[in-house]
Amino acid sequence: MTDKQLSTKPYKGVRDFYPQDWMFQKWMFWKMKDVCERFGYENYNASPLEASELYEAKSGQEIVQNETYNLTDRGDRRVTIRPEMTPTVARMVADQVRELPKPIRWYSIPNLFRYERPQRGRLREHYQLNVDIFGSDSIQADIEVIQIGAEIMKSFGAQDNDFKIVINNRKIIQALFNSYTTDKDTIYQLSKIIDKKNKLSADEFSDTLSELLGRDTGAFINTLENITLDSTSEFADTEDIETTQQLISTLQKLGINNIVFDITLMRGFDYYTDIVFEFFDTDTKNNRSLFGGGRYNDLLDIFNMEKIPAVGFGMGDVTARDFLETHGLMPNLQSHTQVYVGCLSEETLSGAQELASQLRAADINVELDFSFRKYEKMINSADKKMIPYFIAVGENEVDFSAYSMKNIITGEVHENLSVAPIIEILSK
Repeated sequence: MTDKQLSTKPYKGVRDFYPQDWMFQKWMFWKMKDVCERFGYENYNASPLEASELYEAKSGQEIVQNETYNLTDRGDRRVTIRPEMTPTVARMVADQVRELPKPIRWYSIPNLFRYERPQRGRLREHYQLNVDIFGSDSIQADIEVIQIGAEIMKSFGAQDNDFKIVINNRKIIQALFNSYTTDKDTIYQLSKIIDKKNKLSADEFSDTLSELLGRDTGAFINTLENITLDSTSEFADTEDIETTQQLISTLQKLGINNIVFDITLMRGFDYYTDIVFEFFDTDTKNNRSLFGGGRYNDLLDIFNMEKIPAVGFGMGDVTARDFLETHGLMPNLQSHTQVYVGCLSEETLSGAQELASQLRAADINVELDFSFRKYEKMINSADKKMIPYFIAVGENEVDFSAYSMKNIITGEVHENLSVAPIIEILSK
């Protein structure tokens, strides 16, 4: 034991979800779930504990050691609390790849943990929608997952000018790298520098590139700043350009017009192989990346299995909430409890319990207050809990089975109601 005062605050970088906060989370999850299932995606889940070797094989030992939560269990096995879901879903698909009907359309909203410095939009713990298709190398799969992302944004209430969708093709940027150097380490370093481009000043970006490209730095930067998708024909394969053009034109035909091609979009993960995309908030108060994804056809290679083409994205709850708050799109939520029944005395408790039971039998959600407090205090509790209706049960109500029901939101009072009309009002 210790005399040190225990803190009531959560661990740094994680959150407590009080009922009102969790109500919002469930609303957001429902919006995500509804869109995914309209596109035929199935929900899956898995344990947050994974063998550390899984992340080391995908991301490298350094990232696992420095950016994740790790432990050694009693069997001397190294375990990592999952920082992302993609390796887990890849493992699950690899385990039953021959039995699962193709294409595999899955989604999940897991809790993820990453050891990093907490800041706006990034915490050490968050929830993330993951949407993936396995078993299709068609560009239509890439189109579909981007369409799902756009539909989720629209379901939140966003308009086209509230966000933009930035598109790139890893094969096109790879071809640009190859036109300057064939050294694999240099190309890898170039990709990492470009991925950080928006976090560097123009001078820092130029100076860092010059260490790799020397006299070619100016020409390289000029290409990055002025290139269009059509002009990538100077160095990229025609097939890769046409695939990217098809993706953009098809999305536009589907009514998604807030699309921008940007050859500098890399996405941080090395496993992306082709199309990558990112959704950005266009409001200057929150001008940042919201979520993104891309195609990763080689990830199952870590299990020494046949290639399974895959494309997907991850959408975090923290940046989603920041977006909703910035654009005034936070929902006006109320409790799932429909009526608060307040018992005024111990003598009327059985009558109040009977009323509550009758209402619950009719699928009405009821909170019964048996504290015998004053009327004003009970109705104040109902108001704070955002329960829309209130019924007080005293001796007259029990004797005559007639009740007054107040709409706390509008102030309207319904007098002398029997149980049947109460159910009718609450069921609307």
